[in-house]
Amino acid sequence: MPIYEYRCQACHRVSSFFFKVASAARAVNCDHCGDAGMERIMSSFSQGRTEADEYRNLDPRYYKMVDDALGKASPGSDPDHYLRQMAPFSAAEKSGDPYFNE
Repeated sequence: MPIYEYRCQACHRVSSFFFKVASAARAVNCDHCGDAGMERIMSSFSQGRTEADEYRNLDPRYYKMVDDALGKASPGSDPDHYLRQMAPFSAAEKSGDPYFNE
């Protein structure tokens, strides 16, 4: 939905208007004083950042801090520790769903 901003020529205040499609832009009146003399202005916009952008902007010291923290952590705090201890379902002693036995 396009958002258009207009500045009123009478009171110089800015009003924002939503239109379902860009081609539906029409003459508007000021939300504040009701005057019809409106001038369309450039709207501000925002650009989202991806996770990759966030990683690129990290402080280089962050990676050293993470490595130091992982080096001091106990073996049980490593997620791969639990993955290495897991067995595939094919190697299980019993088959079936263990949580819903009747």
